[in-house]
Amino acid sequence: MRDYSYCPMCRSPLIEKKMDGRGRLVCQSCAWVCYKNPLPAVACLVPDKKGGILLVRRAIEPYKGKWCIPGGFVESDETLPEAGRRELREETGLTGTAGRLVGAHVQKSRMYGAVLVVGLEFTVEHEEITAGDDAADARFMPENALPDIPVESHRKLIREYLTSRLQL
Repeated sequence: MRDYSYCPMCRSPLIEKKMDGRGRLVCQSCAWVCYKNPLPAVACLVPDKKGGILLVRRAIEPYKGKWCIPGGFVESDETLPEAGRRELREETGLTGTAGRLVGAHVQKSRMYGAVLVVGLEFTVEHEEITAGDDAADARFMPENALPDIPVESHRKLIREYLTSRLQL
Protein backbone atom coordinates (compact mmCIF):
# COMPACT_ATOMS: atom_id res chain seq x y z
CA MET A 1 0.00 0.00 0.00
CA ARG A 2 1.27 3.46 -0.80
CA ASP A 3 2.00 5.97 1.90
CA TYR A 4 -0.46 8.82 2.08
CA SER A 5 0.45 12.43 2.85
CA TYR A 6 -3.12 13.70 2.72
CA CYS A 7 -6.42 12.23 3.81
CA PRO A 8 -8.25 10.52 0.90
CA MET A 9 -11.58 11.50 2.52
CA CYS A 10 -11.18 15.25 3.23
CA ARG A 11 -7.71 16.07 1.81
CA SER A 12 -6.32 17.37 5.10
CA PRO A 13 -2.67 16.63 5.98
CA LEU A 14 -2.07 13.41 7.89
CA ILE A 15 -0.03 13.18 11.07
CA GLU A 16 1.64 10.18 12.64
CA LYS A 17 -0.03 9.13 15.86
CA LYS A 18 0.47 6.20 18.22
CA MET A 19 -2.65 3.96 18.08
CA ASP A 20 -3.08 0.35 19.10
CA GLY A 21 0.62 0.22 19.95
CA ARG A 22 1.63 1.23 16.41
CA GLY A 23 2.48 4.41 14.58
CA ARG A 24 -0.38 5.19 12.19
CA LEU A 25 -1.17 8.05 9.84
CA VAL A 26 -4.31 9.84 11.07
CA CYS A 27 -6.35 12.78 9.81
CA GLN A 28 -6.80 15.49 12.44
CA SER A 29 -9.87 16.85 10.62
CA CYS A 30 -12.07 13.78 10.02
CA ALA A 31 -10.26 11.10 12.11
CA TRP A 32 -9.63 8.79 9.13
CA VAL A 33 -6.93 6.24 9.97
CA CYS A 34 -4.57 4.71 7.42
CA TYR A 35 -4.52 0.98 8.19
CA LYS A 36 -1.97 -0.98 6.17
CA ASN A 37 -3.75 -4.29 5.74
CA PRO A 38 -2.53 -7.23 3.65
CA LEU A 39 -4.20 -7.97 0.32
CA PRO A 40 -6.31 -11.15 0.48
CA ALA A 41 -5.43 -14.05 -1.81
CA VAL A 42 -6.60 -17.64 -2.04
CA ALA A 43 -4.51 -20.75 -2.74
CA CYS A 44 -6.30 -23.91 -3.95
CA LEU A 45 -5.03 -27.22 -2.59
CA VAL A 46 -6.43 -29.82 -4.97
CA PRO A 47 -5.67 -33.55 -4.62
CA ASP A 48 -6.06 -36.08 -7.42
CA LYS A 49 -7.30 -39.65 -7.07
CA LYS A 50 -3.70 -40.89 -6.68
CA GLY A 51 -2.89 -38.56 -3.80
CA GLY A 52 -0.97 -36.00 -5.85
CA ILE A 53 -1.35 -32.22 -5.59
CA LEU A 54 -2.26 -29.80 -8.36
CA LEU A 55 0.46 -27.27 -9.22
CA VAL A 56 0.76 -24.61 -11.91
CA ARG A 57 3.88 -23.25 -13.59
CA ARG A 58 3.56 -19.47 -13.61
CA ALA A 59 3.58 -17.74 -17.01
CA ILE A 60 3.98 -14.25 -15.55
CA GLU A 61 5.95 -12.47 -12.84
CA PRO A 62 6.38 -12.78 -10.00
CA TYR A 63 7.97 -16.24 -10.10
CA LYS A 64 7.59 -16.70 -13.86
CA GLY A 65 8.51 -20.28 -14.83
CA LYS A 66 8.24 -21.55 -11.24
CA TRP A 67 5.71 -23.97 -9.76
CA CYS A 68 3.11 -22.92 -7.20
CA ILE A 69 -0.40 -23.66 -5.98
CA PRO A 70 -3.17 -22.32 -8.23
CA GLY A 71 -4.81 -19.20 -6.84
CA GLY A 72 -4.75 -15.44 -6.80
CA PHE A 73 -6.20 -12.28 -5.37
CA VAL A 74 -9.72 -12.12 -3.98
CA GLU A 75 -11.81 -9.46 -5.72
CA SER A 76 -13.89 -7.10 -3.54
CA ASP A 77 -17.17 -8.74 -4.58
CA GLU A 78 -16.04 -12.35 -3.98
CA THR A 79 -15.90 -14.77 -1.09
CA LEU A 80 -12.76 -16.88 -0.66
CA PRO A 81 -14.44 -19.97 -2.18
CA GLU A 82 -15.72 -17.93 -5.14
CA ALA A 83 -12.25 -16.50 -5.78
CA GLY A 84 -10.75 -19.99 -5.52
CA ARG A 85 -13.25 -21.44 -8.01
CA ARG A 86 -12.56 -18.57 -10.44
CA GLU A 87 -8.77 -18.87 -10.16
CA LEU A 88 -8.88 -22.67 -10.44
CA ARG A 89 -10.99 -22.45 -13.61
CA GLU A 90 -8.86 -19.65 -15.14
CA GLU A 91 -5.51 -21.34 -14.46
CA THR A 92 -6.36 -25.02 -15.00
CA GLY A 93 -9.79 -25.33 -16.64
CA LEU A 94 -10.95 -27.36 -13.64
CA THR A 95 -14.25 -26.86 -11.84
CA GLY A 96 -13.92 -27.24 -8.10
CA THR A 97 -15.83 -27.16 -4.85
CA ALA A 98 -14.27 -25.50 -1.83
CA GLY A 99 -13.84 -27.55 1.32
CA ARG A 100 -11.95 -27.04 4.54
CA LEU A 101 -9.53 -24.28 5.49
CA VAL A 102 -5.95 -25.56 5.34
CA GLY A 103 -4.16 -22.49 6.72
CA ALA A 104 -3.40 -18.79 6.34
CA HIS A 105 -0.06 -17.00 6.09
CA VAL A 106 1.13 -13.44 5.44
CA GLN A 107 3.58 -13.38 2.55
CA LYS A 108 5.74 -10.34 1.80
CA SER A 109 5.64 -9.34 -1.87
CA ARG A 110 7.92 -6.95 -3.74
CA MET A 111 5.01 -5.95 -5.96
CA TYR A 112 2.09 -5.82 -3.52
CA GLY A 113 3.46 -5.42 0.01
CA ALA A 114 1.86 -7.86 2.46
CA VAL A 115 -0.45 -10.56 1.05
CA LEU A 116 -2.68 -12.73 3.25
CA VAL A 117 -2.68 -16.13 1.51
CA VAL A 118 -5.54 -18.36 2.64
CA GLY A 119 -5.33 -22.03 1.62
CA LEU A 120 -8.56 -23.90 0.93
CA GLU A 121 -8.93 -27.53 -0.05
CA PHE A 122 -10.84 -28.05 -3.29
CA THR A 123 -12.31 -31.17 -4.85
CA VAL A 124 -12.68 -31.30 -8.62
CA GLU A 125 -15.29 -33.01 -10.80
CA HIS A 126 -12.75 -34.21 -13.39
CA GLU A 127 -8.97 -34.18 -13.76
CA GLU A 128 -8.57 -33.06 -17.39
CA ILE A 129 -6.34 -29.99 -17.07
CA THR A 130 -5.97 -27.17 -19.57
CA ALA A 131 -3.36 -24.60 -18.55
CA GLY A 132 -4.65 -21.11 -19.16
CA ASP A 133 -4.67 -17.49 -18.05
CA ASP A 134 -1.37 -16.87 -16.23
CA ALA A 135 -0.30 -20.56 -16.11
CA ALA A 136 2.22 -21.95 -18.61
CA ASP A 137 1.56 -25.52 -17.40
CA ALA A 138 -0.58 -27.27 -14.82
CA ARG A 139 -0.51 -30.84 -13.55
CA PHE A 140 -1.00 -33.12 -10.59
CA MET A 141 2.30 -34.08 -9.01
CA PRO A 142 2.98 -36.87 -6.53
CA GLU A 143 3.79 -35.60 -3.04
CA ASN A 144 7.14 -37.43 -3.07
CA ALA A 145 8.21 -35.69 -6.31
CA LEU A 146 7.19 -32.07 -5.80
CA PRO A 147 9.39 -29.45 -7.50
CA ASP A 148 10.93 -26.48 -5.73
CA ILE A 149 8.15 -24.11 -4.62
CA PRO A 150 9.63 -20.59 -4.29
CA VAL A 151 6.59 -19.02 -2.60
CA GLU A 152 7.06 -19.53 1.15
CA SER A 153 3.34 -19.39 2.01
CA HIS A 154 2.65 -22.07 -0.62
CA ARG A 155 5.37 -24.34 0.80
CA LYS A 156 3.83 -23.96 4.26
CA LEU A 157 0.31 -24.65 2.97
CA ILE A 158 1.46 -27.78 1.11
CA ARG A 159 3.21 -29.03 4.25
CA GLU A 160 0.12 -28.32 6.38
CA TYR A 161 -2.13 -29.98 3.82
CA LEU A 162 -0.02 -33.12 3.56
CA THR A 163 0.26 -33.35 7.36
CA SER A 164 -3.48 -32.89 7.83
CA ARG A 165 -4.29 -35.60 5.24
CA LEU A 166 -2.35 -38.09 7.34
CA GLN A 167 -4.43 -37.15 10.41
CA LEU A 168 -7.83 -37.50 8.68
